[in-house]
Amino acid sequence: MTHTTTKTLIRSLMLTLMFAAMSGAAWDARATPATPDEGKNLTHAPDPTVAGAPGECNRDCLYGFVDKYFEAMLSRCPCNIAMAPGAEYTENEVVVKPGEGIWKTFSGRGTYRVYLADPASGEAGYYGDITEFGGVLSSVVALRMKVKNHRITELEVILVHEQKRPKGGLGLNTAGIMTPRMLDELDPRGFVSPNTVLLEPLGAPESREQLVGATKGYYDGYAQNKGSMAAFDAQCARRENGFAATNNPDGPVADKAHPAFHLFSGDCAQELDRGFIGSLAKVRDARPLVVDEKQGLVLDLAFFDNEGDVKSVAVAGVGDVAVPAEFRRAFTFLSPQLFKIEGGKIREIEGLSWAVPFGMQPAAWEK
Repeated sequence: MTHTTTKTLIRSLMLTLMFAAMSGAAWDARATPATPDEGKNLTHAPDPTVAGAPGECNRDCLYGFVDKYFEAMLSRCPCNIAMAPGAEYTENEVVVKPGEGIWKTFSGRGTYRVYLADPASGEAGYYGDITEFGGVLSSVVALRMKVKNHRITELEVILVHEQKRPKGGLGLNTAGIMTPRMLDELDPRGFVSPNTVLLEPLGAPESREQLVGATKGYYDGYAQNKGSMAAFDAQCARRENGFAATNNPDGPVADKAHPAFHLFSGDCAQELDRGFIGSLAKVRDARPLVVDEKQGLVLDLAFFDNEGDVKSVAVAGVGDVAVPAEFRRAFTFLSPQLFKIEGGKIREIEGLSWAVPFGMQPAAWEK
């Protein structure tokens, strides 16, 4: 065999091997579909040495950061949003590493969306519905975001999830087998679109002192069972977990011995005066998250401790009303509240309640 023939054979053999390898790789790629890497292999840009953009982050800028946060969660990677080094992040007042927690389950936003902004403090707020696990589970999120030098330095998220319970077997059960049923669990049907009252523009901006004072009056009235301590508008309405918690004649009956007494059937002041819920859950650590003077909106967070030892409550004009079994255990409600205030009076309260371990403490945001 000549030297030239040998070289030709070797070259042919090498080409054949290369073709086989390429074909095998292609076959493997077809046989094993690629799976999302959840951002693990994305290239992280280095932290800038100067502010990302000059000047104040105005209202539209803050709204944009909120939208980018949800877009980043869809990508499963916080590298897709401008977060400052050492940015603090909590979910339901527990420190979570950005990219974990809700980042792993979030699948999109719904149509119920309320934005807040306080450009003076660089804080943005949001209250709206989301879906998880590809739409299987509905939840509502309230958040506070602090932006400095066009980068997020603080992000506080409160989540309340829909409690799906088994029917005729275990099936789809997101509540947990041992989770007791609450009186007014989150109802996704109550989060289609915000009440127009929340989105109505104000005739004139409210001062921060006036807005915070109105919310403080509400918590004081709750604690002392006195509706007169809160500055309620004549048309005030309150909802909790998407459920009408005032002026609702079809509210839950707490005690079958008093079938005519429905929780949440009174107006805003009457519900405080009755003192039924106020006698069970004691409010503490209430604080404003975001105060929006232009829109008259305040997003608050408060803790309500239920010690579980109250058997009945004396309600004026009704008698001793037995406490439902749902409250005969110790737990704390983690409760963000969205207030609409106009002319110093509370027009509407949109609240969420999520049961957490009794005595749970707020995250150390105040420094």
